[in-house]
Amino acid sequence: MNEIITNLENLSSAQKERVESLIDILYVTNIVALYIFSLLYPLFGIIYGVILYNTSLVAPTRKIARICIILGAINILLTLGFFFIIFAIKNFFSQLSPLYL
Repeated sequence: MNEIITNLENLSSAQKERVESLIDILYVTNIVALYIFSLLYPLFGIIYGVILYNTSLVAPTRKIARICIILGAINILLTLGFFFIIFAIKNFFSQLSPLYL
């Protein structure tokens, strides 16, 4: 690790800027992937968000954890709402026709 830091210090300003840009791109990509996983797998988002929130020492990381928790909760609520609506529609149509199951 010290070799990497030493090599970064020896770079020109243009090269340092490129390396910093690459690090920023990778950071944003990881955050976006984390948000997508939180939407697709809400339990993952909630558990990971709680762990990240409790172990984090800096405010930006806590904000990311909070967003993961919120996205997971929104997905669970939308899924439950969708199943409730489907169940209500099924019951509505089953009352219209006694032969409809």
